[in-house]
Amino acid sequence: MRLVIYSMSVSLDGFIAGPAGDITWGAPDAELFRFHIEQTRPVAAHLCGRGLYQEMLVWETAEQTMSDEAELEFARIWRPIPKVVFSRTHRA
Repeated sequence: MRLVIYSMSVSLDGFIAGPAGDITWGAPDAELFRFHIEQTRPVAAHLCGRGLYQEMLVWETAEQTMSDEAELEFARIWRPIPKVVFSRTHRA
């Protein structure tokens, strides 16, 4: 049986996005980003909603748009993980 890990960043008032869906408030510093990398390594599947899925698509083309080694490392880990997207509007 697999271990299920629930992870989410929220503000103190319980929101994950600011006005107009802005999520830049939660951009991690180098130490927190390294933590996210290590948390992502053992992931067998990623479950998310449509909005988060669309935000995470940036990692699919990271080699073309990013040069930071930690970001590229995260992208290499992230890309092969199967994604399950829950949405009423997004179509496969």
